[in-house]
Amino acid sequence: MEIQIPQEAESTVRDLAVRAGFASVEQYVLNLILRDSETLAIKVGLQEALTGKFRSFQSFDDEFRARNGIPAGS
Repeated sequence: MEIQIPQEAESTVRDLAVRAGFASVEQYVLNLILRDSETLAIKVGLQEALTGKFRSFQSFDDEFRARNGIPAGS
């Protein structure tokens, strides 16, 4: 995939990437995309919690332990 950055924004984007500590604009953009996906997941989780779509921690823990072969109480 290729993302086109308008020529008038290239300098700004490069400066932002460098100031954020990235070696390239590509790494910077990938980081922004991953961070945005995390933010979206948090928003979805909060919305589900606010609308009552959640389960107890015990239920989650039981399923997680069973799926990963972790004995209860460890």
